[in-house]
Amino acid sequence: MKKIITTPRLYLREFISEDAEAFYRLNLDEEVIRYTGDKPFASIEEARDFILKYTAYQDYGIGRWAVVLKETNEFIGFCGLKYLREKRYVEVGFRLLKHFWSKGYAKEAATAAVEYGFSTKVYPSIYAHTDVRNTGSAAVLEKIGFTLQKEIIYDGVEAFLFKKDNPYLSIKAVDSKETYPVRHPVLRKGRPIEDCAFEGDDEITTLHLALFFKERMIGVITLIDRRNPTLPFGRQYQLRGMAIIEEYQRKGLGNLLLKESEIRLTKALTNIIWFNAREKAIPFYERAGYKTIGERFEIEGIGMHHCMVRTLY
Repeated sequence: MKKIITTPRLYLREFISEDAEAFYRLNLDEEVIRYTGDKPFASIEEARDFILKYTAYQDYGIGRWAVVLKETNEFIGFCGLKYLREKRYVEVGFRLLKHFWSKGYAKEAATAAVEYGFSTKVYPSIYAHTDVRNTGSAAVLEKIGFTLQKEIIYDGVEAFLFKKDNPYLSIKAVDSKETYPVRHPVLRKGRPIEDCAFEGDDEITTLHLALFFKERMIGVITLIDRRNPTLPFGRQYQLRGMAIIEEYQRKGLGNLLLKESEIRLTKALTNIIWFNAREKAIPFYERAGYKTIGERFEIEGIGMHHCMVRTLY
């Protein structure tokens, strides 16, 4: 039994096969699953089979966790984080046995799960979905700081999309040499620290942005006032040195630096961002709205690249 989170009255742990009977009862209650789109398990054994085949913990390091009362060690429902692969973000969800509604347990468990997602897993944002008729769940989300984004169709039904941003993340401008602790291990690993310097780093028009998790710098990006001769139009800035410390990669944090760069350059009346992207990074930038132009080429000592561009306005 692996405990993940402890709160004043609860603890959240990974599912175990012994949860099958309580899980079966949870999904058997029509009121509990009214707005979930789920069907009851056909039997306790089907619930046990679901638990034994549940691989989210191994696949993503997160998942739905059993919510257990500290005082009695009683399973009262589940709460946790789920990675939605098709949407490329994490959501929080919760479901409790009806007997334990209106006691603040859903709020307590969801607050702890979201805090774990922000402080331990360092997700930039966490989302949540509720059926538009599910006023109870919407109220819990609003109480723990989620804000309504829009109405969507989720699993074929009308739903509200909620979101909360990580309060431990911030972006600020830094000097060129302050970027080296991130540039060096990510972009120039094994090479002299002097190789972290870029042409144009110290121009007055150059902007260096750093992403901080609490007090630690975990990502950087540099924007240089430079025209690409194959793009003879508009005010242009070149993006260079985009890097996220390895342990914080694949969480969507690079998008925060990209979006902040776009906001600042748009305000400065720059309408073109361009850069030379490593081949392995192209899918990331394409998802962010950038397009490749021209033929691929090699940068000596670094590898194959493609020029990418985005028009801001």
